[in-house]
Amino acid sequence: MRQNRLAKALEIAHEAHRAQKRKGKEISYISRPMAVASLALDYGGGGDQAIAGLLHDSAA
Repeated sequence: MRQNRLAKALEIAHEAHRAQKRKGKEISYISRPMAVASLALDYGGGGDQAIAGLLHDSAA
């Protein structure tokens, strides 16, 4: 179940940022929310924290 939620969060974040690039770079902006989600997991967070990392810049 959690993997499905995480995959859906990644889909939502990617859609929200698909046309954006990192400031001053040619790297897709989605790399930042993905990095935040990864850090959350690396430092002991769970699926909810990883999802929050993915979606933290996606609010409209």
